[in-house]
Amino acid sequence: MPQTQAELSPFLLLDRKVIERLMSLDAAFACAEAALRKTSNGVARQDVRRTLPLPGAAGSCLSMMYADLADQPLFGAKVLSVFPDNFAHGHGSHRGVVVLFEKTHGRPVGLIDGGELTGWRTAAASAVATRALSRPDSSTMTLLGYGEQARRHIATISRIRPIRKLRIWGRDLATARAFAEKQRAAGYDAQAFATAAEAVAGADILCTVTSSATPVLSGDWLPAGIHVNAVGASVPSCRELDLACVQRASIWVDYMPMALTAAGELVEAIATGAITQTHLRGEIGAALEGSAPGRQSSEEITLYRSLGVPAQDIELANFLYATARQQGLGQSVEFPL
Repeated sequence: MPQTQAELSPFLLLDRKVIERLMSLDAAFACAEAALRKTSNGVARQDVRRTLPLPGAAGSCLSMMYADLADQPLFGAKVLSVFPDNFAHGHGSHRGVVVLFEKTHGRPVGLIDGGELTGWRTAAASAVATRALSRPDSSTMTLLGYGEQARRHIATISRIRPIRKLRIWGRDLATARAFAEKQRAAGYDAQAFATAAEAVAGADILCTVTSSATPVLSGDWLPAGIHVNAVGASVPSCRELDLACVQRASIWVDYMPMALTAAGELVEAIATGAITQTHLRGEIGAALEGSAPGRQSSEEITLYRSLGVPAQDIELANFLYATARQQGLGQSVEFPL
């Protein structure tokens, strides 16, 4: 029996270096926006993140997310280990792989560095949400955190808003100052602050990109009109936002079922009656599609609660696999499953 085209497709390994060659900010934005829209318009079939808690720092776990996109040829799953303390040891906190399957006979066709893919898609999704919700003239951005995602959020958000000033806070002031120095060398007016409250003052956009298990951002500090991307906490036991922040902000999420089970500060606020589910404006993809509201005024405090959803991983993985094949990149492996 002759082999089908799907059966003839090579099994490709795409490592960090290949992904860096294939990716651009424009491609990351396009994939992130497409995935967020598909999450809300029904094109994506997916489930909430499944985690197995592991010993160690709060948030340490084995994580699995999976999705199928009706308009893409490959479906798949991302399996990661999440070790929040890795940054202190010079390693990424998210390490693992995305495995892709073709839809004709379900054969595995690709294995992709999941940590590098996650790094690109997380910051790109924040940029898409920021473009939808922040004030267009936003020029000052605060970062609570100074790791890989802080760097990536500067790169992405400065492409869609005229960011000139950076205000940086982290638990180690010396490290925050070193990070600010690197950003000054890159052309930004960057300053490190001893307290998070000082760093938040005067910001137009704020990104929480920490591995903290307890809140680092108080809603009492938020100036009118600010947009917040809450990115760092991805399991219910960790939270970067306090209750005042949840209550003061208009909140959009990436995937409502995930937010209602994994966004610890939202789950707790709803469970205790501090807010109701109607306090959440909806999914950011629905706002992009026009089926949910966006920012209502220049004074409104908007917040994008990012958890990362499987559709983002599989949308980007499809792009990487197809582009790698077109350009002859990646390592082809004999893997006759």
